[in-house]
This record gives sequence, structure tokens and C-alpha cells, in this order.
Amino acid sequence: MARPLEFDRDAAREAALKLFWCQGYAATSLQQLLDAMAIGRSSFYAAFGDKRELFIEIVALFRDRTIAILEQAREELGPSAAIPEFFRHTVLGVPARRVRRGCLMVNALLELADVDDELGRFASDSLDQIEHRFAHYLEEAQQAGEMQERLSPGEAARQLMLINQGLRVASRQGHSRPKLAAALNTSLRLLGLPAAA
Repeated sequence: MARPLEFDRDAAREAALKLFWCQGYAATSLQQLLDAMAIGRSSFYAAFGDKRELFIEIVALFRDRTIAILEQAREELGPSAAIPEFFRHTVLGVPARRVRRGCLMVNALLELADVDDELGRFASDSLDQIEHRFAHYLEEAQQAGEMQERLSPGEAARQLMLINQGLRVASRQGHSRPKLAAALNTSLRLLGLPAAA
């Protein structure tokens, strides 16, 4: 009979998420993970496999939370307002220290794309799922007459993903919130979407 876990798995994952988000995959050592997660080596391997498997789980957790933000905004505000609200919630309305971390998925893609094909592809696929949500909401907004059809939903979603990735990189570079907001709102206006701030 398997022994029950002797630690809070969710709390351990939260600690790992913060560490990977701040430091990246390669710079985060197993010992740093064990210390941050407050677990022993044997418990770590039993619960998470290894550092690589844990990282995949953490990126998936981050992706699912990001999708949940989009879905909640869609439910509360409708399709055309969901995307600006997403950017308000994840870039413009969060503490500066968190903004400077960028996006875990974008960070992973930039760090690992040419270093580790599997992890880079997983980060890319995770971002693709966000892009698909953008496209779906844009299609809904166009069909409801909430925005002009300047681009196809797929084309506009690709532009939004480029904007998203650019904002995350600019955030990590320390650009001010007003500068990020101005760049974002210009892009949203060109796509026929409401301003984010």
C-alpha cells in the first residue's frame, strides 16, 4: 500500500511555479526546488517524477489558469471585451514585481525553443491554446456585430498573440506600465477592440 503524501502538493506546486517563473528552467536547481517546496528528495521524486516532469506540470498549470482568466472574462463581459480584460488582469492590473516576471509560457518558449525541443514545443503548444481562445472570441464578436471584420479571427488572434508575447518581453525589460498600456491600446484599436485601460 502506497504511503500518503506528507506535504501539501498544491502548496509545493505554487512554490515551484514561483521559482520557475522567476528564474527559468535551466537556472533552477533541484536543491532550490526542494528548499522552496519544503520537501525531501524522495517525496519529490515520488510526487513529481523529476525536474522536467514537474516543469511540464507547472507550465500546464499556468496555461490552465490563463485560459480560466479568459473564460471568466468572456462569461462576465462578452467576447469583444474579454480580450482587453485579459490584458488588464494579467499585465496592467498586477503588482509591478509580477509584471516583471513576464509570462511563464513565453519565458519557457524563449529559453528552451532551441535548447530542448520537447519543452520548447510544450510551451509553444500551450501558447497556441491561448491563441485559439482569442480566435474563438474574435469570431463570436464579429458574428455578434461587436467589432468590424478587419482581419479574419485567425489573423487577428495571431496578431494578438504577437502583442501578448511582445508585452511580456517588454515587461521583463522593465518598461513602465503607461508605456505598456499605450502600446497595447494602440494594437487593440487597430484590431477594432476596446481599450484595456
